[in-house]
Amino acid sequence: MLADSAWTSYLSARETALTSCADPAVAATSIGRAETRLQAYLGMGPEQASAHARRSFLYAADAAFHDQLLASGSADLLRAIVEQTSLDDLPLARERPRGVLAVTLHYGPATSILPLWLAMASRTGMIPQVAVIQNSRRNPKVMLSAQRHAMLADCGFPFDDLDIARLGEVAVLRRGLALLRDGGIVLIFADGQLPRPGAKRIFTCRLGAGSLVLPQGAEWLARSADVPLLPLLLRPDRDGHRLASLNACAPEHAQRGLQALIDAAMDFDPAPWSRWCCSADHF
Repeated sequence: MLADSAWTSYLSARETALTSCADPAVAATSIGRAETRLQAYLGMGPEQASAHARRSFLYAADAAFHDQLLASGSADLLRAIVEQTSLDDLPLARERPRGVLAVTLHYGPATSILPLWLAMASRTGMIPQVAVIQNSRRNPKVMLSAQRHAMLADCGFPFDDLDIARLGEVAVLRRGLALLRDGGIVLIFADGQLPRPGAKRIFTCRLGAGSLVLPQGAEWLARSADVPLLPLLLRPDRDGHRLASLNACAPEHAQRGLQALIDAAMDFDPAPWSRWCCSADHF
């Protein structure tokens, strides 16, 4: 009964947040960016691009709402969200002699739900120890205080919060490598930053008729720790979400795995990818 009450409360709060999600001027700017990009990259006509751009803005607002829940939502509410996230076959749950680098995109509320899902699975013994690499300098909503992080662990969501803004890039990479070598799971967002074309240590992936430049951080971590790279995609599924995994790949095939992840997201539905609305002027 408590779980049902928490889920009902979550849906109500989510609806309220989405009906008043932004200043009209901010919304118009974000939607305009997304509309232009959807036409340029995916070849959508004006009407289709406009409809998908508005949906993309709502998905971005929904992701921000979930990030706020990660920072301040009650444990019962967070637990209800995770329990309502359905699951395809996930290789992380199998016995492995080595760690796994899980890689995903800013697709839907992945920045909040994926860390919580993996943490709960770790607490129950379903998967090994988990760490999440993010950068609160680029997304302040994912910043967790020491008190909040400890509270999440006490409530059944234990994970190492490897925040680049707080710890520094070198320290994050060292801790991530150590955990991977000990057989743990590290989650990284491949599109955590969108480097400019011509930057060093980048991959260039296809995005429709154009290209998307991504940093090589995921490939470097997997290669340095000698672990496989596993693409994950958190897809919308009615009022909840569904966690799907793609084929794992060796570090030397990281670019192929990232391309498969992008293709899977665009084939399912391009709108939940929040980068359509982002302010990066070079994308």
